[in-house]
Amino acid sequence: MAPKSREHVTSDIESSDDEGIKNLDYKPPRDFTLHKAKKHTTSVFDVDEAVKHELWLIRVPDGVSNEDLATMSISLPSSTKPKSSKDIEPLGTLKKKETSFNSSSSTTIKYQLQTVAPDSGVASEMLALQPLIPDASKGGRLVQAPLGVHHHLALVASTSIPSGATLGEEILARPIPKREQPEGLKARFQFTGAETHISGDKAPTSGKKFAQAWPEMLEKRKRTLENDAELNRKRKAAMEAEARGDEHEETEEVEEAAEESQAEEQEQEEEEEEVEAQPSPAKKRKGEDMEVEGVEEKKSKKEKKDKKEKKEKKNKD
Repeated sequence: MAPKSREHVTSDIESSDDEGIKNLDYKPPRDFTLHKAKKHTTSVFDVDEAVKHELWLIRVPDGVSNEDLATMSISLPSSTKPKSSKDIEPLGTLKKKETSFNSSSSTTIKYQLQTVAPDSGVASEMLALQPLIPDASKGGRLVQAPLGVHHHLALVASTSIPSGATLGEEILARPIPKREQPEGLKARFQFTGAETHISGDKAPTSGKKFAQAWPEMLEKRKRTLENDAELNRKRKAAMEAEARGDEHEETEEVEEAAEESQAEEQEQEEEEEEVEAQPSPAKKRKGEDMEVEGVEEKKSKKEKKDKKEKKEKKNKD
C-alpha cells in the first residue's frame, strides 16, 4: 500500500456549498436582465395559498372557452387515482355546437371530463408535468408547487360508433337518385362478360332511344331464351325416345335369340328320339338274315311243291 502523501493537491475545479447554491440561482438569457417587480399582488395560486387548496390540472381542447366550462357541472373525483382505464368514469359532460371548416352546417359535439390514467392513452403525458406557481416571498418568482397536482383531468370528445345493423338499415333506407345521362353518350368500355348488345340488333346511339328500345330488346332476348329452352327440351325428348327404341330393339333381338335357341333344342331332342327309335346295326343285320332265310325256305318249299305236282301229273298221264 502506498504511503500517504503530504503534498497539497490543488484543482482548477473547486466547489463549495455556497458556490453550488449560487450556480442554481436563476440567470436570465444573454442580452436580458432580471426585472424585479416593485409590487406583487397575491393570487390563489401563490405558494402560501396553494398549501391550503388542491391543485387540479385540466386539459381543454381548442375552441372550448371559460364560459363553456362555467356551464358544466362536475362531480368530485375519487380520492384514489385510477390504476387503469377500466376504472375511469366521466365526471361531467359538455355539449357545444361547432362549425366545420369545410362545411357551413354546424354539428353538436359532446365532451366528457375524464380522469387521466397511466394506460388510458389520452393525455397520459400530463402525469409527468410539474406546475410552477408564484411565490410572494420571492417577489412573484415561479417555483414548483409544494404539494404537486392532486387530480389530472382531460376534456375529450366522446365518439359513438353505431352498430352494423343500424348503419346498414340507414344505408338501405337512403333513396338512390337516378343519374341523368347526357345526350349522345356512347359506351366505350365494356368489362369482361358484359352482355350489353344482342347479336342481330343494332343498339341505338342515343341514351333516350336506348332506354326506349331496351324493353323490346329484353322481350326479344326472353323469347330467344324460351325458344332455345324448347329446342333443348325437344332434343332431349328425341334422345330419350331413341334410347327407348334401342332398348326395344335389343329386347326383340334377345327374344328372337331365345326362340332360336329353344327351336334348336327342340330339333335336337327330336333327332335324339329318332335315333332311339331306329334299331341298332346288329339287330338290323340279324333281321335281314332272318328275312333271307325265310325267302329261301319259301323258295325251296315252292320248288318241292312244283316238283311234286309235276310228278303227280306225270303219273296220271
